[in-house]
Amino acid sequence: MQIDLQRLHSKLEDLRTKYQNLNYLDTDPICFPKAYKDPLDIEVVSFISCLFAYGNVKSIQGFLRPLLLALGNSPFQTLRDQNEEYQSFLSKLNVYRFQTKKDNQIFFQTLGRVLSESKTNSPIWESKFLNSQNRFDEESSISRFQSFWEGEFKKTLGKKELTYGLQFLIGKSEAKSPKKRLSLFLRWMVRNSYPDFGIYKIIQPNQIPFPLDVHIQKLIRILGITDRKSFGVKEAYLIKEFFMKLNPTDPLLYDFYLTRVGIIEKCNASYQKEICENCYLKEVCLVVPRGIEPRLQG
Repeated sequence: MQIDLQRLHSKLEDLRTKYQNLNYLDTDPICFPKAYKDPLDIEVVSFISCLFAYGNVKSIQGFLRPLLLALGNSPFQTLRDQNEEYQSFLSKLNVYRFQTKKDNQIFFQTLGRVLSESKTNSPIWESKFLNSQNRFDEESSISRFQSFWEGEFKKTLGKKELTYGLQFLIGKSEAKSPKKRLSLFLRWMVRNSYPDFGIYKIIQPNQIPFPLDVHIQKLIRILGITDRKSFGVKEAYLIKEFFMKLNPTDPLLYDFYLTRVGIIEKCNASYQKEICENCYLKEVCLVVPRGIEPRLQG
């Protein structure tokens, strides 16, 4: 069965029109870096927000909101300068799911040291993704970034082993997982249109993998984009390639809008009349009964 790309594109544009509104930013962790103007603060807060963006929205916001408030008006400066405000911040850190209080202290100690050793111009970390030819490489760039942070954590830990919580936070460099949180970070940094920031200029939007969070994984199945049941980084690039058929230069355009269908509309990839009948995607969705509207051709 072939997807009617023109119809899918039309419905995704309808969805974009619906959710291209500042009122919906609070339903996404991107609301946290949106509170800052300085690109250095935006990059640092984006990195923190994306790494801790696992779990439900309420849990993520409940952890990040007081944390970022404690970092003051400029989280970049607070972490870089490691002043009294920073020391107070470290002492008040809490656990978050897989990260113990000590894990979070090690993470922010490492982040502070890395920032203090970095140049104070933006962007801070784009170069950490790039290969020796100064290019983003599909096979190795995200793993290279993870390896950098694994090494920095180990510097902070000394002779102690890297804990599960810290390893989970940055992900294993050798793993074939979707690397969805770092893919999300790249989306925020690379795309230069709503709702993203466009801080990174070397890496292009059509080079990075699609962030395959649980909502996207469900939606791409019920839209007929894939029938895969498990997803790794290979699939993240394949999904990106599919969306390049709709927008060759900006294939991640619809990521934010599609995730609203899961987060706000509570789509669970099964037919529920009260949800499905009001969904902008019902005409192209496989779970909506065929008698309601034609959806796919082929």
